[in-house]
Formats: sequence, structure tokens, C-alpha cells
Amino acid sequence: MLVEDLMIKDVISVHENDTIESLIKTLIACKIGSVPVLDDQDKLAGFVTDGDILRAVSPKQQTIYDFYTMIAAIEVEVSRDKIKDLLNKKVKEIMKKKNLQTVYVNKDLDAVLKILSHHHFKKLPVIDSERHVVGMISRSNIIRYFGELAIGQK
Repeated sequence: MLVEDLMIKDVISVHENDTIESLIKTLIACKIGSVPVLDDQDKLAGFVTDGDILRAVSPKQQTIYDFYTMIAAIEVEVSRDKIKDLLNKKVKEIMKKKNLQTVYVNKDLDAVLKILSHHHFKKLPVIDSERHVVGMISRSNIIRYFGELAIGQK
């Protein structure tokens, strides 16, 4: 089985210069948790997940030196101002850029399984030779395929 046989072809993506507010609206409207990020030539530039957004908002871990500092560390909250500041930032500020895991359309399912299981990813962008995103393949696509095999539909 090839990647192109299982992948989702209608890919929802964002651009690296989109705001995080726009990204969040896209994730909510489409009921998804991650998207590929494209550059100005519509080539894959990164990948962003709902976890990346949460990490951008969460307070940085503090080193506790004494009892007074410990009290301050416990009382840290996410402020509305911090969230508003985040919403105005660009997607490229929080997206994963390095060591992106991708798969080509013509690869066998084994290649996808190795990447998904080794890195514990839920989905991968499927790219062509020029790094254009042509699809997405997810664990659920593969599980659905295995299920169809198991009940004899394929």
C-alpha cells in the first residue's frame, strides 16, 4: 500500500506569516489539532500543533531558590495580556522548523509506520519533490485501513 492511497488530499494549512489568532480560528473551525505551515511559495516551512500554542502561553519553568521564590512560582498564572500578545504573533514564531518529518507520495506504508511509531506523531505531511504539501497521512488513516483489512473490505 502506498501513501497516496491512504492520505487525505484536502489539506488544511496556514502560512508562516499568519497570526496565531488566525491559526487558532482555523484549528477550531476545522476541528483539527495541527497543520502544515507554508512559506510564501506555498512550500512546507514548518508544522504547528495545538501543543505548540499551549507551550507558547505557559509560564516558563522557574528555578526555586528559597521559600519566597517558591510562593511566587506557585502563583504564576497565564495573564490575559500574555494571551493577547501571543494572538498577534506570527505562526513562524512557534512552529517546528527543524528536523521536520515528512513522507513522499510514492512511499510504502512501512515508511510511514516507522516515522509515526518512532517519533510518536499523530500525522505527517505528504510532500512532492518540490516540498509542496500534497496530502496528510495520520495514524487514524492507517488504523482505518487495518480495520477494513480485518473485516474483509479491502
